[in-house]
Amino acid sequence: MNRYKLLDMRRKMRTTEDEHSERVLSADKVEAILAGAMQEFLAHGFAAATMDRVTAAAGVSKTTVYSYFQDKEDLFTKLIEQLTEDGYEEVFNPHDPQFLQGEPQVVLRRIATNILNETTCENIFLNLVRVIIGESGRFPSLARIFIEKTDKRILELMTGYFAAHPELQLPDPEVAARMFLGTLVHYTILQYMLHGADIVPMEGDRLIDNLVHVLTKNQTTNAVSVNQFSGTRQKSSRRKRNAAGKFEKDYGNEPKQLRSIRLTDTAWEKLAEIAAKHNLTRSEMIEIFARNDAFVSEESNS
Repeated sequence: MNRYKLLDMRRKMRTTEDEHSERVLSADKVEAILAGAMQEFLAHGFAAATMDRVTAAAGVSKTTVYSYFQDKEDLFTKLIEQLTEDGYEEVFNPHDPQFLQGEPQVVLRRIATNILNETTCENIFLNLVRVIIGESGRFPSLARIFIEKTDKRILELMTGYFAAHPELQLPDPEVAARMFLGTLVHYTILQYMLHGADIVPMEGDRLIDNLVHVLTKNQTTNAVSVNQFSGTRQKSSRRKRNAAGKFEKDYGNEPKQLRSIRLTDTAWEKLAEIAAKHNLTRSEMIEIFARNDAFVSEESNS
């Protein structure tokens, strides 16, 4: 090999090693600064925190801090981004494409459990939220950044999830997402941030079980499929059309009224099974049961 080419290769290797060492050193410095900032913000709040104390806690010079962060607000923003990103990965495991797959009852319970575990076990996160709430009056931009990085991101994901599951029969996926997240956030605030666990006690598992039940209790067993991109639903063939292509009326001119009934889970599932067998809805099955004794007898004997 040519001597000059060999020297050039060695020089490039040294340059690469130096750049790698600098990146590692830079990452270590950033981590040290963020750790120092967290200590300072939790101890003194945002307004009273000083960059001098941040640099002292981080063990770096003020010049080093300002080489990575523009000002105190930029430092606080980066701190929020780091904590929320870590928390999001713990809750939703975005690297696992199968995380949101499966029965909605299982998926929703998994997400809810992860959210409560992440928020209630991380005292640093809760303490930072206390700082943000306390400073939101004077520094609303901090609260807006937090909402942008946490609630907005989760609400968008959950809205998309509910929209992709029409079998849950939720009239408004966005409202369902707020109900889901809002219930868990309220529980965390009441039980842990405001120290109300002994005043209004509630087990987390009990809350999650009932929350999931409320959101999935109307789930149908024969879900109507939805094209994820076009938003068009597959038409049901259960109702007959006349020669003109119009749907025939079910029961003449007799009007139908919206009513509420109470059934056990077993009865509701059995009703769905019979309805699916005959390509009908549960409402249509109830109408038939009430009008046609012969059909009931047929099902009893089958």
